Amino acid sequence: MSKMGLEIKKRIGNKKASRFTFQNMLRCLEDPEHPSAGPYLRFLNLTGNWHPNMELKSTRFKQLVFYITMTLFFSQYLKCVIGLSLSAFLFILQTAPFHMGTPKTIYFRKDHHLWQKLIDYISRTELRQLSDEDEEVIDVMDEYIRKSRRVIYLYWLMAISCNISLFTEPYKKNQIVENGTDIYVPLFHFYLPFNQDIPPGYYYSMVLQTILGNIMSSYVISWDSLVISTFIFFAGQLKISRVYCTKIIDSKSKERSHENIIECHRFHTSLIEHQKLFQKLISSVMFLYLIVVSINIGSCIIQISRFSGDLPVMMGAMIFVFGILVQLLTFYWFSNQVTVESLSVSSGIFESKWTTMDAKTQKEVALLQLTTSNRLCFRAGPCNEMSLNTFIGILKTSYSFLTLLKGTK
Repeated sequence: MSKMGLEIKKRIGNKKASRFTFQNMLRCLEDPEHPSAGPYLRFLNLTGNWHPNMELKSTRFKQLVFYITMTLFFSQYLKCVIGLSLSAFLFILQTAPFHMGTPKTIYFRKDHHLWQKLIDYISRTELRQLSDEDEEVIDVMDEYIRKSRRVIYLYWLMAISCNISLFTEPYKKNQIVENGTDIYVPLFHFYLPFNQDIPPGYYYSMVLQTILGNIMSSYVISWDSLVISTFIFFAGQLKISRVYCTKIIDSKSKERSHENIIECHRFHTSLIEHQKLFQKLISSVMFLYLIVVSINIGSCIIQISRFSGDLPVMMGAMIFVFGILVQLLTFYWFSNQVTVESLSVSSGIFESKWTTMDAKTQKEVALLQLTTSNRLCFRAGPCNEMSLNTFIGILKTSYSFLTLLKGTK
């Protein structure tokens, strides 16, 4: 490993190594070439969605698994439409956030070259900043990388818990009715070349469904992890952009001040350019996700309203709504942080010694201030801004819907 790689590994995750933390426990996931995105790229590589080397046999095997998984899941959607099975449709509706793995994976693979461009920019930027050895910049980087690790590792823990709950639920519903007929509840309704309604075919299908279900879940979790960490990256880099703005003026050298202004301008415009690229990559998926969440919340609210006397059903619906809202809040919270940080970048210019410079340099500073005052935001689709105000609006709408249903009883 190179000297720079050793230094990065030392900085990322090795501070206070004696303490037991998620970061220290999962330190083996770190990648010196990708300071912030390393663990999530390893996860994506495990799923086969991140495949820099297609010549490897393991990569080809993962591609085969992907096509099998997508084929069987699409067979479920096709079976639901052709067979007009209400129970199958309701199950898909109830677990729709889980099925978001289909569009997330398809869009990621379709735009793989753009994701590669974005990830290369992220890692290249962080490696350059680490090599510059600016302690203030490195402290900001350490802070947002540690935040990313805490958030994502807790998110993984929550996802594992949800998986255990989801994949054990059918066994709890298996029963024997009064006439002695056994009823076996499946996880999914795939097209398979054997009878899935009774053993041993039922157990064969459940093994296959559990394996493919966990693979689909890994697609969802890996995509979410990368997107959330990228939100955190942009918020952190906007803080670093503000740090650069405070250091643009060198009172001893007009030429040096001019170079600093140019470099600061170049860094910020590059950040905006890649923020727009990231917006393009996630906009369609987040719009679909917003629709899915809205439908899920509506259906769960109807369940809560209709079965208010059935405590298990009501509690299950409430927990499911809470889980959906927590997941949605995670995206919107860190997206909102990017917007907040973008509004504070230009204020760093006023902390510099710009008043000591001549009129020409002050004009350059004014132009830089205009460039760095752009408000950055992310949108789910053409018009839905991913902000806390939007999230609060979703909560208000859901509450109004629940109130309306209760009032019409």
